Amino acid sequence: MSVLYRNRRDQQVAKTATVAISRWQKVSALVSRSPNENLQRGLMAEPNIVSSTLTSLRAIGRDEYWLQDWIVADPTRLGLGSVTIRAKELRQYTGRGGRLDVLAYDAAQDTYYEIEVMLGECDADHGFRALDYWARERLRLPNARHVAVILAEDLSGRFKTVIETLAERLPLIAIELRTLLVASEPPVATTFPVIVAQPDALVFRPADQPDGKEEGRAPNDEASWTTAQPDFARFAREVHKLCLEKVGVSAIDFSAKSYISLKKGRRAWLPMWPKKQGAYIYIPGGPGGTEDAPSDFYARAKDALAPLGVEPSWSFKYNAGANPIAFSLMPNMLGNSKIIELLQEAYAMA
Repeated sequence: MSVLYRNRRDQQVAKTATVAISRWQKVSALVSRSPNENLQRGLMAEPNIVSSTLTSLRAIGRDEYWLQDWIVADPTRLGLGSVTIRAKELRQYTGRGGRLDVLAYDAAQDTYYEIEVMLGECDADHGFRALDYWARERLRLPNARHVAVILAEDLSGRFKTVIETLAERLPLIAIELRTLLVASEPPVATTFPVIVAQPDALVFRPADQPDGKEEGRAPNDEASWTTAQPDFARFAREVHKLCLEKVGVSAIDFSAKSYISLKKGRRAWLPMWPKKQGAYIYIPGGPGGTEDAPSDFYARAKDALAPLGVEPSWSFKYNAGANPIAFSLMPNMLGNSKIIELLQEAYAMA
């Protein structure tokens, strides 16, 4: 396409614009690729590793209101999955106090998270309030799931034991928010959450849910499971027998309404979701692994399942990352040595 320029100045402006557009296109391509891909292509220098020190939000001039806004700006920062914010500073009842810091909601799981935040070490007041808000929201919205969340900078103090004990009995997640001050000029700080306590059996139906459908009254014991889905209940008992004989001591738990699990102590190490044949199971992922980068054990599981024509998935958001490796377990696979070895290794990691 030809353009008639009126003078030399117009030509210079057009040339500058062309250069700017070219540079923008290169930057856009760079940003669209992952950091690892850019490094491999030599398009980005390796990042410098600088020293940092653990600090607190209050020490860098932040308060609890800032922390609430930080969560609201990007709710996925807490590692709770794809949640949206329903309310901030939600008044639950008139009279004295009673403001829930943040109410988050996961539509895919129909689950509400009642989040209580505080700076510094968790105290009894904030801990009890988190449970109070959780209980009140359960009464207000009884048909949804509800999880209490305590977010504090320090959960290792006096109430560490009671928080861990409560998380074994209640849908409670305790998250430490750690802040690092990076040695740079001007100063830069970064924050990251660490889940320090959660129920081992906090299992929600994943987005890629199995074939099974719940109809009528949901089963919650062995008798009702056997009546509602006899083939699946029989298969779950066969898996349990296999594990007792060749994997490790496990208890079979029929108390959940959507799945049957094998437990190692209180740890639900093998949740089994019903399918038309067999079950869709989730096993521990082993050390390492993030939402975007599967663990080494996942790679070994993938290699072990390949000859069986089974492709595992990395479902890190399932059960808050406790059982991220998922695949279909069919009845004809129970005697396979690769399956037994895989379950043995997963059991050892639970």
